[in-house]
Amino acid sequence: MPKIFVPTIMRKHTANQSAVEVAGSTVSEAIDNLLVSYPTVGELLRGSDGRLRAYLNVFVNGDDIRGLDGEQTGLTEKDEVLVLPAMAGG
Repeated sequence: MPKIFVPTIMRKHTANQSAVEVAGSTVSEAIDNLLVSYPTVGELLRGSDGRLRAYLNVFVNGDDIRGLDGEQTGLTEKDEVLVLPAMAGG
């Protein structure tokens, strides 16, 4: 199954798991399945419109999904999905 790597700031919503294996043939399906197991992380990942929040960067095997097929990017059994919240400072 694909594995979603959870950033430290969100781990309190995934029972302190740094990585979670989930079923899903697309990034969207994998995230939806993550939310089935850990529903409280949902408000951090998806907005009220159901789309991924704009401040999140999502990578599949190191490639930004914005340069692929977005949330419809296909996944295979060995894929790794990394969710990173954008950082800002000044």
